Order: sequence, then structure tokens, then C-alpha cells
Amino acid sequence: MNFKIFFLGLIASLLGRNVGNAAASVDDPRQLVIYQIMVASFQHAPDGAPGYKAMWGPDDAIKNGNLRGIIKALDHIKSLGANAIWMTPIFDSTKADGGEKLQATGYFTNDYFSIDPNFGTEDDLRELVDEAHKRGIHVILDGVFGHHGGVTKPSPAGNEIKSEWVLCDRGEEGGKGNVAYPESLDYFKEVATYWIDKFGIDGWRLDQAYQAMQGGHNYWTKIRQSVDSITAARKANGEKWGTLGYMVGEDWGTADVINKGVYRDGGLKSAFDFDGKILISGAMQELGSEGLENGWDDVITVLSPPSSRGYLNDSVMPNLFLSNHDGYRLADHFDPADPLFYRKLMTRNAILAAYPGPVTLYYGDEYADLSRNSVGAQKDNIARTTGHLKPRNKAEKELKEYISHVMNFRHDNPAVWRGETSFYSYSPVEGSNVLVVNKLDKPTGNSIAVIFSDIDITVPLAGAKEPVEVKAWIPEFVRLREGMK
Repeated sequence: MNFKIFFLGLIASLLGRNVGNAAASVDDPRQLVIYQIMVASFQHAPDGAPGYKAMWGPDDAIKNGNLRGIIKALDHIKSLGANAIWMTPIFDSTKADGGEKLQATGYFTNDYFSIDPNFGTEDDLRELVDEAHKRGIHVILDGVFGHHGGVTKPSPAGNEIKSEWVLCDRGEEGGKGNVAYPESLDYFKEVATYWIDKFGIDGWRLDQAYQAMQGGHNYWTKIRQSVDSITAARKANGEKWGTLGYMVGEDWGTADVINKGVYRDGGLKSAFDFDGKILISGAMQELGSEGLENGWDDVITVLSPPSSRGYLNDSVMPNLFLSNHDGYRLADHFDPADPLFYRKLMTRNAILAAYPGPVTLYYGDEYADLSRNSVGAQKDNIARTTGHLKPRNKAEKELKEYISHVMNFRHDNPAVWRGETSFYSYSPVEGSNVLVVNKLDKPTGNSIAVIFSDIDITVPLAGAKEPVEVKAWIPEFVRLREGMK
């Protein structure tokens, strides 16, 4: 090997990624790799706001996370290949009914137009957004538009919430929220556009999205139209950020339920893919399953177009994830004593990276954080452990590096997130299975393959320069010669 050429190429590659791509924004939500942050338990910066002292979650987890702590973590987040962050609600909840443990979660806001002083200031948020954008990281806020924690004053434009307990269209299953529509519609249209207009944020994660479906109407249709209008205007004015307007709803229902719910009537175009998560990484709030109970067949299912999995059509964008703040962590479903423990986590992150649509990483999963034995937490808040930015051992370092590798491969190859997909599998040894996922992006000719195997094997691959060495449970991502089919 000509080492001079190798190192020059490596330097050029790194410079291209860190400088040339640093401030690149995406215009297709399918490209998103979102890093989810539970604000209070993630990172505390001493030069920032004080944070809270208590929150629903593990007793030994920090509760004093703040916005400045997130600013100082942006380089770590960027290194993972993430191009967006989603922060749990940062709006003022200091007066919300339910005490500090509830207030610290942010999910019961008392002022949607102010930053929670325990998390920071408007200046902190502006710096966070600016620093994220410099790194090519979009900022997604968490919006709770179906219930609140005691809003008492009108919006800046004079709109008000009609605070009344209402059973949403999902009935008892969806429960009641204390926001009545359509009377509250103008208020939340203003919330949704205010933070885009004032700070250039790039989208919303929408808590319990089904609560905005009342009286047979999907009010997300109107809220989304307001967001689309302001982002289009910003784009027309030459703005680079605050133009994506990505909106993703939380709805734990199956594909059929979501089709009849938030996707109905063109309301939302993206919702979290709970079906897919269960298939590949186990149940949300139950242990005892690693997912992939049907082997690579479940990988094929998850990586297939949305309509083939029962979703409304292929224009919707289910957002795939492995764990979040409302259930067990990814690693909780696996046995740390298993010699394949870290490799099986790599497999799940490889599926995430290979997914044809937006994906979400949960903080701490890059280091195989465990939460199932946490003290003082219930299964719906057990994963809110203390965030950390460095590995504690070699295995954690290798896991983080693998995730960074596959997510950056996804970034560099549009075939991964929008290409046409085909599959073939075979059993080279009795009881073993190899799956090859081929993807071709016709607009660019970009062609890639992802190889899953449960044994160590060498795979001959059309379009590859040489046979591909694959280790058991460590999927390989391969860029093929351009235009290969």
C-alpha cells in the first residue's frame, strides 16, 4: 500500500466531512439522524442554568441538566453522524401542577413562549441553535399540544387555550387532554411557528399526537400547513435554516391505528415507528426479548417500503428508533454476559443506519447504557439515566465508533436512505444465515450493500472491489461501483 496516498486520502476525507459538510442542511426528512436528549438528565454545565433537583427517573441520575450542557456536547453528537437533535420540552414548567418531579420533565408546560429558567435563557437557546447549525445539526423541539400544566396568559398575538378536559378521537385508549380544539387551534399554530420564526428551529416532535384529533377532525393538518407556510417563506427569503419544518408525532399505535390517526387527511407525514422498534429491539416497557425473533426476515420487513408494512403509502415517513425516554434502553433487552452483547447492539444500530427514512438515536445507547436495575424508577421513566460523552471501556469505545461509521456511511450515500431496495439471503452453513441488502439511488447512481451474517464469513459481492469479510453480528456497509445494479 502507498501509505502517502492513503494518508492524503484520509485527510482529504476528514476535511471534507468536517468542513465541507459541516454546515450542510438537509432538505429531505428521510435523511435525518436525530439524537434524542432528555434535557434534565443529560449534561450539566456549571456556567449554565441551575437545573432541577428532582425528576421522574432513576434516583442516581442527575436532574440538573441544562442547555449549556447540550451546547458542550454538540461535537460528540456530530461525531456520531447525527444531523439533528431532539430535546425534550424546554418551555417554562416551573408552575405546573404535580411538583418538581413532573416539572423537570417539561411535559406539563405553563408558558409555551418562555424558556424554563432551570434549563437556561433565550440567549442559551439562540447559541445552541447557532452552534448546532454551524455543525450541520438541525434542532427539533418537543411540543405538547394536547395537554398543558396550567397556562394562564394569552400568546404574544393574543390567542388563548381553551382549557377543558376532552376525550380525543382515540377514546379511552387515548385518554383525556386539557386542550380543546378547534378553540385552541390558533394558539398552537402560533406556538409552532413562533420558535421557527424567532430562533430558526427546524421542526417539532409532537407528544401524544392523537390528543389533537378531536370531534372527527385531525387538527395537525392546520398546524402543519402553518409550519409549511413559514418554512416556505424563510426558504424564499434565502434562509438556510428553519426551513425543514419536520414534524414527527408520538403515537404508540400500530400502522393501521396511525393511518386512521395522525396520518389521516394529510395531517402529519411522519410518526414514530413503534412496530419496527418492537421487531428489532424488543418491547417498549417489557423485558425478555432481543427482537429479531424471525431472524433476518424481520430486518427485511423493517427495511421494506412503508406501504408494504401496512402504512398508508410510501410518502409517509415512519421514524425508526431503538429506545427512548419512555421505556427500557436498548441494552436492557440483552445479556451483558453474552459474548455477543456488543455485537448484537451493533446489529440493531446497523438496521437503524440502513433504514429508508428518518431515524432516532437515544442518548447513552451509543455506550450500551443499562437502566433495568435502576433504583427509584418505573418502567416508563427508567431510561432517564445520566448522560456521558466518553466511553468507560474499550467495548463501549468500539460500539460508539461503529455507530459513527455506519451513520456517516449513511450520510455519504443517498442510496441508504432513499434508494430502491432488494434483498437476497442464503445459508452457507447449516443453521446459519446471511442477508445481503442492495440499495440503488437512481438520481445519482449511488449503489451500496449492507451484509448481515450470524457467522464469520467472506461474501463475494458484485460491484465490490474484492470479497467482503463479515464478522458475525457486525454488519458490513459497502459502497459499490457507481451504477451497479
